[in-house]
Amino acid sequence: MRIVLVGLMGAGKTTVGRALAARLGWAFLDLDDLIEQEAGQTVADLFAREGEAGFRTREEQALATALTLERVVLATGGGAVLSARNRQRLAAEPWVFWLEAPPDELARRLAGPGAAARPLLAGATGRPATPPPAGSGAGFPAGSVGADVPNSGRSGEPGAHPARAGGAGGAGGPDAEALVARLAGLLQQRQAAYAAVARHRIPTAGRSVDQVVTGLLETLQASGWARPVQGPSTRPYPAPVPDPDLVIEAGPDRYPLWVRPGTVGPVEAAGLEVLVAAVAGLQSGGGGAGPAGSSGMVARSRGGGQPPASGLAPPEPGERAPVALLVSDPVVAALYGHGVAAALDQAGFHVVRAVVPAGEEAKSLHWASALYDRLLEAGAGRDAWVFALGGGVVGDLAGFVAATYMRGIAFAQLPTTLLAQVDASAGGKVAVNHPRAKNLIGAFHQPRLVVADPATLVTQPWPAYRGGLAEMVKHALLDGEDHLASLEAAVPRLRERDPHQLAPLIARSVAVKARIVAVDPEERGPRAFLNLGHTFAHALEAATGYRVPHGDAVAAGLALALALSERLGMIPAGLAARVQHLLARLGLPVTLAEACRAWDVPPPEAAAVLGRLLYDKKNRRGRVRFVLLGAPGQVTLRDDVPPALVEELVRRSLAGGPPA
Repeated sequence: MRIVLVGLMGAGKTTVGRALAARLGWAFLDLDDLIEQEAGQTVADLFAREGEAGFRTREEQALATALTLERVVLATGGGAVLSARNRQRLAAEPWVFWLEAPPDELARRLAGPGAAARPLLAGATGRPATPPPAGSGAGFPAGSVGADVPNSGRSGEPGAHPARAGGAGGAGGPDAEALVARLAGLLQQRQAAYAAVARHRIPTAGRSVDQVVTGLLETLQASGWARPVQGPSTRPYPAPVPDPDLVIEAGPDRYPLWVRPGTVGPVEAAGLEVLVAAVAGLQSGGGGAGPAGSSGMVARSRGGGQPPASGLAPPEPGERAPVALLVSDPVVAALYGHGVAAALDQAGFHVVRAVVPAGEEAKSLHWASALYDRLLEAGAGRDAWVFALGGGVVGDLAGFVAATYMRGIAFAQLPTTLLAQVDASAGGKVAVNHPRAKNLIGAFHQPRLVVADPATLVTQPWPAYRGGLAEMVKHALLDGEDHLASLEAAVPRLRERDPHQLAPLIARSVAVKARIVAVDPEERGPRAFLNLGHTFAHALEAATGYRVPHGDAVAAGLALALALSERLGMIPAGLAARVQHLLARLGLPVTLAEACRAWDVPPPEAAAVLGRLLYDKKNRRGRVRFVLLGAPGQVTLRDDVPPALVEELVRRSLAGGPPA
């Protein structure tokens, strides 16, 4: 479910969108911001270099991506409705609102130097399209519609917005009559398109932001909208710093993990600076307790000019703050990057942002080298940190860069996907891909801290979210009957995605992995148990050219591993069917064929899947080793499984038949 705002520039889409998102506890996304994060250029630069046609093509791609997100308020660009593809997509959305205002009101809001930063108004200003100084006033009374919210620190960043709000008007501003005429022409050109895609029209002239938001919510409720659960409050943590939900021990490394709704999103990163400053200060020799999070672990926000008590004090004259490289993909950067960057700045870092492509493309030596360049350009020394804000791909890449830059610098995980929160962010496995194999070039490099915010999961597209549920089922099977039964009872909460309900479930799941990692941090023995279901999953992924996502492949692999355990007489009768039922209730596939169909991928030949089993990293001396179950909580590795039985089960699963 999404709420989409359309309308001309100056209608207040960004201002109202942010306020509406805050009222709902949802995330806010500015479509232009997403385009800029993808392109690494401002909207004005894109218009200048690619023309309006090139920009509109990028806008189509960005809108298609944005409309896969859940529980997000999306502010579109004024011209997004010009594309037939965009109109078709928006017309299928149930909650599209047209924010209206007459041209003279829009002109009043846009009057001033800021109008020149908008490419389509450049002709009405009589001067080049150049952005106003960072932090310039919006030219509107506080709280009025159309007053853009300034984003501290965004000006001058690669991929940052030009400031789009105007000054107070006056000398050098656009000619008022020309501006009104230009806006009237744009409205005449676009109003039919706005009317075609919007289910509701909301007047904004002469109304405060609160009045518009209240009216919008009343319209939603009158239209039968069932409002989801309110998101987390975004209130900073008081001192002392809250104890972590988990302390992970991996060999000599020991680090805290917090599962805290509201620390990264959905509206702002509230309290993140306190957690980061505490750990960063302790790791650099500041005061306080160890990272186990005892009562002496105290930190304060730098708000009001106060440095954090953890030891990250402001730099002395001639010194500079340690560098924090914040790595994310375009969508996550647009949703949460600005708030997290501000929190890291408050924690005492000099923040450098880097946006990498979404997906496996980013896990390469090419993108690792690009991040090394960003660190070098920022003058990063061995006191620098790398923060991974995103899913497993971002965590792998950022962690690999941290492990290898200057032979290793500090690394922190801020996972925003369920799969990363329950699995990839803990354990210290980091890597990039080689053209011949995934994760071939890597290291074990434990993070200094992990902050998992379940509130970021409400925006995750369902197909991606459910992939993390497969890992939670795996962890429950590794842990024991009580965990499995609890997970079965929690299915409605897992599907609802209420952040506060998710938090203890995530903490319990990742604790299972943490216990195994503590015994075997470098995967030389029992850590192989974490590959339950993965032998078949990796084979399916490879045989389909990695077009089936990892989580769905794991779900089908778990069903096969349980079927194999049952056929070998290792587990009680009915357990395999019970797990298949749980997977199905969570919306996960239970056969290899079903996993392929979910992504419109033709099922591979059985020979291709069986052949890939021979390349599994657990194999020894040419024998395929399977992680199998004896009962919930009882796991074993076996290399004596009859190949004919494996082939039978794989063929049945590829044909869509029940695994057992």
